[in-house]
Amino acid sequence: MHFRKQLFFLLFLSGLIWIRASGQGWVVPEDQKGKLAPVKFTPEMQKQGEGLYLKNCQSCHGIPGKKNWAKITPPPGDLSAEKAQKQSDGEIFYRITSGKTPMPEFRNILSETERWAILSFLRSYNRAYIQPNPIGKTGFSGKKVRMTMNYHQAENKLVVQVKEITKDHSEIPLKGAEILVFVKRYFGNMQVGEPKTTGKEGLALIDFPPDLPGDKQGNLAITARVNDPDGNLTGAQVTDTLKIGVPTDKPSLIAQRAWWATRDKAPVWVILTYSISVILVWGFILYIIYTVLKIRKINK
Repeated sequence: MHFRKQLFFLLFLSGLIWIRASGQGWVVPEDQKGKLAPVKFTPEMQKQGEGLYLKNCQSCHGIPGKKNWAKITPPPGDLSAEKAQKQSDGEIFYRITSGKTPMPEFRNILSETERWAILSFLRSYNRAYIQPNPIGKTGFSGKKVRMTMNYHQAENKLVVQVKEITKDHSEIPLKGAEILVFVKRYFGNMQVGEPKTTGKEGLALIDFPPDLPGDKQGNLAITARVNDPDGNLTGAQVTDTLKIGVPTDKPSLIAQRAWWATRDKAPVWVILTYSISVILVWGFILYIIYTVLKIRKINK
């Protein structure tokens, strides 16, 4: 009897692991499901998307329609199949953007336009697909806005407010603006949290990771901006240094000898290899010159 309980427990645990590994539970936020492409999908865009797909997606998902995806867990599946195609544009775009282990986040690899191009390519395999009317430009063309950013420690959220500056210089909340948040890292800006859309009060609440390393005091350089691909908004970005990171006392990347450091901080073996190479090259050149001169002297 005791053995049966153990066996049942092992089967139950294996089932939970399999469910988790199969990728179930990848929930797309409600405000992202209805997201629409900003432009009409064209043959040129689909061609661009094909190239991006072959470069970034084929190794796991295989060639659309061939069912030759990589044999990994969870199985990536064929993105031209009904299971994928029945998702909304917003759902597919969200999954491309945010990723989920073992799939990488492409928001830091591909631009927004490139991610929509991949989606347009995938939709070309769905004859029943009819693209919803594109949202066109952000709808804020020519507007001026003012952004503020604060951190609510109790809820661990970054609060971003966007207000439109009217012609009479008054300020009104800007509703429907998608907000992206980035933290400055060594090699560029890293997007954190999920994009959020401002409500009627012009507010967007961004979930902020509580364990991001900062400087010695825990400071982080944070930028919040309106997702405005067409650049129609003025003032649609705010940058501030907030003390909300984990204090980290780490040396600068150029404080120690490394490939990416300054010349005087290059690894010793690199300096030696370079110096010896230069000496050998010049020695070879001088030897050739000496040999040529010697031959000419003999000929005379």
